[in-house]
Amino acid sequence: MIPLTVISILLLIGMLLLFRMWSSNRMPGKNKRQKEVEALRAEMDGWSADLVPLNKEELDLFSLAQDKQVVKTGASTSAQGTFTTIFHEPVVSYSYRRYLGSKVNELLYARTADHDYVYWTEDGKTSLEIDGQPVGNLDGNTLLGARSGQPIARISGEQKENYLPISVGNREVGSITSDQSAASDPLGQRAFEFIPDDLNEKEEQLLLSLATRELVKRSLPRE
Repeated sequence: MIPLTVISILLLIGMLLLFRMWSSNRMPGKNKRQKEVEALRAEMDGWSADLVPLNKEELDLFSLAQDKQVVKTGASTSAQGTFTTIFHEPVVSYSYRRYLGSKVNELLYARTADHDYVYWTEDGKTSLEIDGQPVGNLDGNTLLGARSGQPIARISGEQKENYLPISVGNREVGSITSDQSAASDPLGQRAFEFIPDDLNEKEEQLLLSLATRELVKRSLPRE
């Protein structure tokens, strides 16, 4: 028979391993979240290729294709990848992590050549920061301003042909395809259509902030 002491030690080791797994996969407290973002940023520095600056032309070429997407599942889900243009130029890289919890708890960090986007979701409620500044909170597909609490941008729930219009304020600034990437299309399906020529910096950032989260979520395994 196995001595009681050995059984007790094995049980203790098992409990410590379970606690370690739970601790490493739980949502960090608010005071530790910046360190979590910095860790993802530093990690991305090591694998993300030099990103091509985004402009109107690059947005028109932005595709659903990803370069070297890696998805890991287990106690939690993590993923990383880089969206490219139809000519395989890297334009947006991201790192994603879903934490334990009965409701959705997750972190998405995304980066372009000029800006970074941080999305924290706690108990199903998502906040957005751009370049370290609070922008707002997502209510479904609508972004509410951090100060005003009023809608400042949204992805429409109603399709026009195969696209979902994205608006900033009262202006439509583009549409994102509702299709998934087709493996049979070697160049990749274009992500956007109907982007105006006079798109300004604020509109571009809000367009990308909504679209990037939408595209990343689509590419992840369903829970």
